[in-house]
Amino acid sequence: MTASINDVQRVGQRTPKMTGMTARQLIENPANLGPHVVVLGAGASRASFPDGDATGKLLPVMNDLVEKLGLQPLISRACPQTDSTANFELIYNRLVSDPACSSCAREIERRIHDYFSDLSLPNCATIYDRILISLRSTDAVFTFNWDPFLFDAYERNRHAVRLPNIFFLHGNVRIGACETHDRWGFRNQRCSDCGERFVDVPLLYPIDKKNYAQATPYTQRALDEAKARLTKAFTLTIFGYGAPESDREAIALLQEGWFNNRSREFEHVEIIDTAPQSSLHERWSAFTPTHHLNIKSAFEQSQLARWPRRSTESLFYPMSQGAPCKDFPLPMTNNLAELQACAAEIALHERA
Repeated sequence: MTASINDVQRVGQRTPKMTGMTARQLIENPANLGPHVVVLGAGASRASFPDGDATGKLLPVMNDLVEKLGLQPLISRACPQTDSTANFELIYNRLVSDPACSSCAREIERRIHDYFSDLSLPNCATIYDRILISLRSTDAVFTFNWDPFLFDAYERNRHAVRLPNIFFLHGNVRIGACETHDRWGFRNQRCSDCGERFVDVPLLYPIDKKNYAQATPYTQRALDEAKARLTKAFTLTIFGYGAPESDREAIALLQEGWFNNRSREFEHVEIIDTAPQSSLHERWSAFTPTHHLNIKSAFEQSQLARWPRRSTESLFYPMSQGAPCKDFPLPMTNNLAELQACAAEIALHERA
């Protein structure tokens, strides 16, 4: 079975007669519909590790980072007039804007890097493992998170099954990049083009100077990739990303890519978030002019979880053939090898 997005436009007034796509039909007949792009925010990591990492270290977000990392005394000593209960980005912006607080800002940067660098994946299968092995090599994951979970999950799954490309829009504690060439990888490795050691990609940017596209060559390339992938994408999943006002430039670039030369009449946006549905509709309505917006409160309810490696097909066939698709979620096992083996069975039917 060969299908493309153009088939949707030829449906016309067809009367559906199919009883539905079986799991076997869906698995054995992947279609070339365009990438599934996933955007991860801090909420994805917190939802994936509610009890913390492998050692129990909790996952902070911007609103509780100061508390969880114990930064209040440091901030109060350096800048007593700063409200340490405010959103961390506002605090950091105040500190780096005041030359008298520069040493405090550097110490905070060091503590944040050390804290996130020490986080580690549990040995059991996690949601991050499931996300990666449920996507194909033509798909992509973009994250705003500093934590190492996406990178580490990629490393332990990349030999088991073909994985999507991954990109870090805000930098990451695990990666470094060449400042001259389009090369990046594990920090402290060397560029294969020039032999120079990778330099760390910055994690923190002041709000009033938050220009990611010009911050480093790596972040500019990552944003360019996000725009290019979104231009071709059939499905966009946004997991635990709150789209803060401080990221308005990045959001504008993502929106530009999503609508580049496309009206988005058939494509879908999926939100995985525990926030009230009304606020999520308001937050992401600009991405869904045709109202193809699906909101889920947990990853297990998502297209990826229900139709691993066939998520776009699960949306396409009901539209083009008027018939539902039988879901086939990966087993709810904590055994990573078992999970990888199931994904590999599905991947056997893929050309790329």
